[in-house]
Amino acid sequence: MTRRRYWVYGLLFLLNTISYTDRVNMSLAGRPVAQEFHLSPVTLGYLFSSFLWAYVLMMLPGGRLIDSLGAHRVAAMCCALWSVAQICTGLAVGFWTMLLARLGLGVGEAPVSPISYRSVRDWGPHTEHGTAIGVIQAGTLIGPALGAPIVGWLITVMTWRGSFFVTGAVGLVWTLVWIALVTTPERTRWLPDAERQKILAERHVGEPPPVSEGIGYRGLLRSPTMWGVAISQGCAVYSLYLYLSWLPNYLQTTRHVSMVASGLFTSVPFLVGAAVIVIVNKIGDAILTPETLRSGKRRLVVATCLVLTAGGVFIPYAQSLALVVLLTILPVSFSNTATAVNAALTSDLLRSPGDAGRAFAFLVLGGNVFGLLAPIVTGYIVQATGSFSSAFVLAGILALVGAATSLLLTRHTLGEDTPTLTRAPVAAAGV
Repeated sequence: MTRRRYWVYGLLFLLNTISYTDRVNMSLAGRPVAQEFHLSPVTLGYLFSSFLWAYVLMMLPGGRLIDSLGAHRVAAMCCALWSVAQICTGLAVGFWTMLLARLGLGVGEAPVSPISYRSVRDWGPHTEHGTAIGVIQAGTLIGPALGAPIVGWLITVMTWRGSFFVTGAVGLVWTLVWIALVTTPERTRWLPDAERQKILAERHVGEPPPVSEGIGYRGLLRSPTMWGVAISQGCAVYSLYLYLSWLPNYLQTTRHVSMVASGLFTSVPFLVGAAVIVIVNKIGDAILTPETLRSGKRRLVVATCLVLTAGGVFIPYAQSLALVVLLTILPVSFSNTATAVNAALTSDLLRSPGDAGRAFAFLVLGGNVFGLLAPIVTGYIVQATGSFSSAFVLAGILALVGAATSLLLTRHTLGEDTPTLTRAPVAAAGV
């Protein structure tokens, strides 16, 4: 049996890598940008967070667009849009023009995670959903891990503006490759027929779901499980964006390391996290049976990851830089792993493929409502206290809240209590 679907996973991995490289670019450039435009820590925090404002606003419309147009079409449109916005960031002449470019980045990047999750559901047998999502989402860690030192070097040799030009151009190249190769399993010509039939027969957990058109946002919002995965996702993403946005600045200002060194030290926890996210999800796929998947037992993995994420509270008390980097591995690795496992949990519990884009969009929306607050709140904390300590403690507390929420609420199939569900043939997703 061939595994040519892995090429789709590989391209989605690259999409996430490019997406997060573009995000970390602003984190590395934050100090020279603040110096050139005379920005305070609070103003810089708003600039770090600004792309998430548009990201959050476009999340639910993006999920609906994925369900109507197909993940493959929306992926090409969005990557092209945000890559142009990334290039425009390098052309900014002040705070407001940079803010507009960052908002464009947010609009383009909003559907990336729902695109990835929906594509795995469409392209992969259910026995590999967790592993595939883990591999693809490892790109969100590889992006900062490799992107941080590369962007730091680009800023050093080309100025911060040049770094945005280069990273934006990479996204445009990816868009051309994706358009040339990917549609849906049903219509992709380079996919052998035997592999196509395996995908179509095994991509659902258990029996094919009885609903074709889905129950929509209204039905999903009546499910405690939908709220459980969204809130726990938010608690994980808060930590992720705290470290993604402020870690280089923390290392430069509090630990007094250079621009290039801050990029190298930032890369370590993200690189380790890329391995952790794949290993944890592969173990989950191996030990969880279809029965335990349908009952939501993957939530135990989510909760464990969030408890480990809370270990970031000890960072301010570390005396050596090496110990700081080691401790940072906990929140960076396990917050991102929790989000990937949560996506697989959502897929396990989702009743209708017609709701996949919307459910994943609401999951990511929950994450990024919290995520957009992390850079802003951290900016206020740093300006008020002159220290990052309280910011790390707050992130740890939220991680524990997320663990409790996952254990208590994610116990039922998404939409199972909706009385209007009717049996109907399952339509081919994305056709």
